[in-house]
Formats: sequence, structure tokens, C-alpha cells
Amino acid sequence: MKKVFLTLALMLTTMVASAQWYVGGGIGFSKTETAGVETTQFAFAPEVGYAINEDWTVGATLEVDWTKDVQTAFAVAPYARYTFAKAGNFSFFADAALEIGSIEPEGGDSQFLWGAGIKPGIAYNFTEKICVAAHVGWIGYRSFDDLGEDTAIRLNGNDLSFSLYYNF
Repeated sequence: MKKVFLTLALMLTTMVASAQWYVGGGIGFSKTETAGVETTQFAFAPEVGYAINEDWTVGATLEVDWTKDVQTAFAVAPYARYTFAKAGNFSFFADAALEIGSIEPEGGDSQFLWGAGIKPGIAYNFTEKICVAAHVGWIGYRSFDDLGEDTAIRLNGNDLSFSLYYNF
């Protein structure tokens, strides 16, 4: 029995020692004025992940989005990332993501939200340890309890996000 535990412990140690863990995420701030209405928005999205091999990664993002006098949203978004092409330091990928959280309109009741979809992206490795990634768009479904649903294929700048990662 000791040999089995020793073998399992050695396999786990080897797997963790050779693991490619990363941490990072993104932050955002915007202040816009349209037709005399000023909008201030702040977003914070820390992220952690694990590279299983050169093509597959799993991770999760904690998304916090606050829009002054409009709403506050919070979500946990686990994902599986498939890297389908590489060219030099660039890699092209797609994240299959789930979103589970809540959205609270200013002066309203908190609403449960969930969604599932694909987020295409591109990454650039500056070094072996530092990487920047950009997601462009969303292809999927989101449900916002009493606020409605969103089924969309959006590949525009409105869904553009950048993240910075540190690889261990």
C-alpha cells in the first residue's frame, strides 16, 4: 500500500512541477458622454489558469463590472482554451466559456445571470514568462433572469478585452 501512495505522490509531484500555471487578467476604465449623458465604467477581471499541453488550457476569470448609476455585475467564468494556430510568438485561440453570476441594476433587484459561448482571441508571448492576450467578440447565449436573454454573434470592438499573464 505504501508503494501505491508513494507512486501516486511522485506522479502528482511530477505533474505539478512540470505544470504551466499562469495568473493575470485585465482591468478597464471608461468615461464617455453621449447626447449629454455621461457614463463611467470600471471593470476588473483577475484570472488563473493551467496549461495542460501546448494546445489545451483550462482556467477561470472572476469578472466585476461597475457602471455608475446603471448597474453592478459579478460573474465567475471558467473556460477551456484551444490554441489552433501559432506563428512565431503569436498564437490564435478560442475559449469555450461558462458565465455564472449576478447583475444588479441601480435601484433594482439583483438578477441571476448565466451564459455559455466562444470567445476568439490572439496572444503574443513577449518572453517565456510574460504574455498579452486579446479577446474579440462573443458567440453564444446569455440569460439575465427578468432582464431578458442575449443570443449573439458579435465580432466587433464593443467586446474587445486585453489581459496580461505571468507564467510560472
